[in-house]
Amino acid sequence: MFDITISELLVVAIVGICAGIINGTVGGGSLLTYPLLVSIGISPVWAAATNSTGLATGNMAALIPHRHQKTVSFRDWKWHAISTAFGSIIGGLLLILLPEKVFEFLVPILLVGASLTMVIKPKQTVSKHKHPNETKSLLVLSGLYNGYFGPGQGVLAMAILLRDGRLTVQQTVVIKNLVLALSNVVVATLFILTGHVVWSVAFTLLATAATGGWIGGKVAKAINPTFTRWFVASTGFASAIWFLLK
Repeated sequence: MFDITISELLVVAIVGICAGIINGTVGGGSLLTYPLLVSIGISPVWAAATNSTGLATGNMAALIPHRHQKTVSFRDWKWHAISTAFGSIIGGLLLILLPEKVFEFLVPILLVGASLTMVIKPKQTVSKHKHPNETKSLLVLSGLYNGYFGPGQGVLAMAILLRDGRLTVQQTVVIKNLVLALSNVVVATLFILTGHVVWSVAFTLLATAATGGWIGGKVAKAINPTFTRWFVASTGFASAIWFLLK
């Protein structure tokens, strides 16, 4: 259906590694890959589905460096991950079932919104009153966004988890990767089963995003988050303008 050249796949591979590193740290790597997939000739809906599928391994790989560390208990946050995955299923179904014209109209708006989340630094809330149910509800909504579009979802999850007040910033990065790992795998499975994936691109992203995610998990402390956020946001804003003009 879509003819992708070797040179285009090489570009996808390079950008996929960068996106994996970004997703494993501050989040927002999809803002790099999604516009690229559309620019090489993939339709917006198929690009969104392929992008989500191809980047599904990135957050999972970012968890590997933390699997033997006592950074935070994954078990305490399993229902938060499940809540996010539930929302992503709803979002994925909306992407598939709603008319493509609706999605094409929303893409520039969603890109601007996702880019804005990159430049608004999430603030940590310090509170003695835990509100896990509220956090789960917000994660369902962020999961819905992840399933429908995706770019910027990592930043949304970070903001929600920091607002919860039970995690340090470093722990938040780890749990963000946990909830997104499950969410991405679930929605990717949906897109695979419904046949909305360009496999040559998805396989390229699966391998390179996983590599980048692993690197991101290893070097998270060394990466300058401010520079990364503004770089990704600038790409997102430029992409939104390109979508409006094309």
